[in-house]
Amino acid sequence: MRTLTALWERAFLVERPSVSLALFRWFVALTVGCHMIPSLLPLADNYLSTAFKTQNPSFFPPPLLAWVAHSPDALVYVMVGCFLLTWLSFTVGCYAQMSCILMTLACYYFYALNDLHIGTLSFDILLVTLVLMCLTPYHGDAFSLDALRRDQRLLVIRPRPLFLQRLLQLQMASTYFFTGLNKIIGGGNWLTDNPIYYLVHSPEGSVVKEFWGREWLATQPQLCYVIGLTVIISELALPVLWFIRRTRLAAILIGWCFHVLLLVTLHVPTIFFFLFPAQIALFWPPEQVVTWLTRRR
Repeated sequence: MRTLTALWERAFLVERPSVSLALFRWFVALTVGCHMIPSLLPLADNYLSTAFKTQNPSFFPPPLLAWVAHSPDALVYVMVGCFLLTWLSFTVGCYAQMSCILMTLACYYFYALNDLHIGTLSFDILLVTLVLMCLTPYHGDAFSLDALRRDQRLLVIRPRPLFLQRLLQLQMASTYFFTGLNKIIGGGNWLTDNPIYYLVHSPEGSVVKEFWGREWLATQPQLCYVIGLTVIISELALPVLWFIRRTRLAAILIGWCFHVLLLVTLHVPTIFFFLFPAQIALFWPPEQVVTWLTRRR
């Protein structure tokens, strides 16, 4: 029991600088804005009484969906204003935790109102990240109006429990690991099939971009199979390598390269461009982030 308590304290309760979380807050806000604001622009087509709406009863309880479905247009406009205000407040770190809570509730409101445009796996992952960010105010300790109000400076080095940063690390590691595991035990087994080869042969307008070398890759089924195996190995190994000090830097760089390749070859949501690379960077020791920022201040 004493060993488990010591492990818990070392993994989650040890106090370390929260600057990494403050930087991560910007990327979370940017990702939320890129997901939500475009869906709010055609308001009449997406959320007002004139819109064609679909709901997600497997995620929301039916009474909540029924209540949200009867929202008058005036309430929708009020919620738009609440979202924009809290999103801006969260971005600049003004009452960061409360802003995050209210912004997250607004996101869930629009998700319940109509899941046609944003009811995707990437948006679900983003909402989970927002819920974690609601747990503590640590992401407002630096580079925020909260820091200016309390300490009269932007860069504040205040030791905080590693709890929130560790949860975000575990979320990123779990996302990678179960994505790789699903490629083995899911509907399509990448070990016995060659999905990369099928993707490069997909028709125009599909999820695959017209990247340089696609036509040549379409003539190399063996190479496509090796690429698929490399993807599986990377997704299963990186969640472990990120936690090991000697392999951490290389694993972070590999994770970033993985996302660059995704952006070059596939039409992927904004979360793959802004949020995931920043969340991978949370594995880097926050003390070294403080040292790097202090040298350049």
